[in-house]
Amino acid sequence: MIEPRNTGRQLIRFSWAGLVFWQLCWHAILPPPLGSSNWILAIVAAVPLLLLSAGVLKTRHKALVWCTFLTMLYFIIAVMETWSNAEQRIPAVIQVILSCGFFLGLLLFNRPVPPKPE
Repeated sequence: MIEPRNTGRQLIRFSWAGLVFWQLCWHAILPPPLGSSNWILAIVAAVPLLLLSAGVLKTRHKALVWCTFLTMLYFIIAVMETWSNAEQRIPAVIQVILSCGFFLGLLLFNRPVPPKPE
C-alpha cells in the first residue's frame, strides 16, 4: 500500500530540487528568447530556495511553511510570465508545474492519517 506521507515527502523534495535547478536553467542557460542568459539573475532567483535546503530535505515543518511562502512567489511570477510574455511561456509553464507539485506534495505530507482501529 502506498503511504501518502512518504509520497508527499518525495514529491516535496523532487519539486523543490526541480524548482532550484529550473531557476538556474531558465535564467542562466536558456538563450534569450526563452531565458535571459544572466547568471546574476539565476543566482538571485535560486538563493532564497537554497537557504531553506536543510529544512526542506529533512521535511521540517517550519522550513516547509517558509518554503511554501517562497513557492507562492515563484508560482505568481510564473503565472504572470505565462500570461504576459509569449516568448517565455514554455519555461514559465514548467515553473508552474513544479510549484503545483510542491503544493501537492505538501498536501499529501500534511494529510491527517486516520487512527488504526484496535
